[in-house]
Amino acid sequence: MNAPGRQSRLTDVSPSRKEIELEIPPEEVRKEYEKILGEYAGKVKLSGFRKGHAPRDMVRSLFEHDIKHDVYDSLIPRVLEEELRGLRLNPVNIPVLRDLKHEEGQPLRCTAAFEVLPEFELPDYRTIQVPERTPEVGEEDVDKVLEDIRARAAEYVPVEGRGVGDGDYAVVEMQGRDRRTNRFLPVEKAVVLAGHAENEPALNEKIKGMKTGEEGAFEVSYPKDHPNRRVAGKDIAYSLKVREVKEKKVPELNDEFARTVGSPEGLKDLREKVRKELVEAREKAGRNETATAVLAEVAKRVSLELPESVVEQESLAVLKRFLSASRDRRIAPDALEGLKAQARRQAEDHLKNHLILEKIAKKEDFGVTEEEIQAEIRDLAQANHVSEAYLTDMLKREDRREELVETLLFRKTVDFLVKTAIIS
Repeated sequence: MNAPGRQSRLTDVSPSRKEIELEIPPEEVRKEYEKILGEYAGKVKLSGFRKGHAPRDMVRSLFEHDIKHDVYDSLIPRVLEEELRGLRLNPVNIPVLRDLKHEEGQPLRCTAAFEVLPEFELPDYRTIQVPERTPEVGEEDVDKVLEDIRARAAEYVPVEGRGVGDGDYAVVEMQGRDRRTNRFLPVEKAVVLAGHAENEPALNEKIKGMKTGEEGAFEVSYPKDHPNRRVAGKDIAYSLKVREVKEKKVPELNDEFARTVGSPEGLKDLREKVRKELVEAREKAGRNETATAVLAEVAKRVSLELPESVVEQESLAVLKRFLSASRDRRIAPDALEGLKAQARRQAEDHLKNHLILEKIAKKEDFGVTEEEIQAEIRDLAQANHVSEAYLTDMLKREDRREELVETLLFRKTVDFLVKTAIIS
């Protein structure tokens, strides 16, 4: 106990939910009451009295209700914090008070309900078995990457002597007119990839074969649920003019091309460089898959009740990321419910893994040195093309240094789990 006469009783509702019944002695309540009353008397200005000189009995009579509630708001949180500190409990949410009872001259009684991170036992994580993942890179994998490199090096040159064909890029001017109201829509200038599946079929049909400078027209009947509200449910007649036509020219895959993309010894050198990068990428992906598998196996063997308030908070953060990624698409109500369920599952997995890694790191006595922190800052600075001083200052300014330390600690713990796993 933190003060004479106080009493408290802790109840374990579940591994993550606790309740503590508080009883604060009348002497402590009276002391807090007199303190709050004195503050009121020093602030209020009553008719016939100078500010701060009104009789305390008069102030008590006028502000009794407010004073009592200020006493509760001041005293209960302070006593609760002291009791929780004495019990070595750290709530993960704001405690909820109920059953507050108090009469003049009697103890103040109430119950606080809160959640904590539960204690749990780790399994023997050194005996976890996971399947072996061998990175394999075939000639077709190398060929695909080389084709991607060629595609990125493509040039777009003006078309001469023919009209628009599928795969050409046409710079066009279009203006729509509502067939019912005869109102014109704004003129649009756009680059159209001819024949693309996402184009309006009528546009693909009309633009095919048109030459630079030619004009045409086509019509589109839009459904009522079309995402563009300006045209939804309307019949629009479009006028079309082709301003420019370009075709894609992909360079040949030969020694000359290889030299232009950083392989001075030619195509053979480029193929080996691509192969090496693919092997490294797949080895890294394999390590990540192994780490995920090991953590999943550990999690299966852990009995752990997560605090509902923490799960809800993490679920909301995950859901916001989902919605941000799909902000340009309409989401049906049933799909939204599915996203909420997926967000909750992901949140639970993330929180469970977080607690497991934290406990393993503590058990194995892992730590992060200042040299490791500085090395990580240096790598992050290089990857993001900023100075180390700028990144260091940002981490300090945004209070994210501890987050970086935790990331390094968990990475070290995951590497340890992968190394000790039994590969079958």
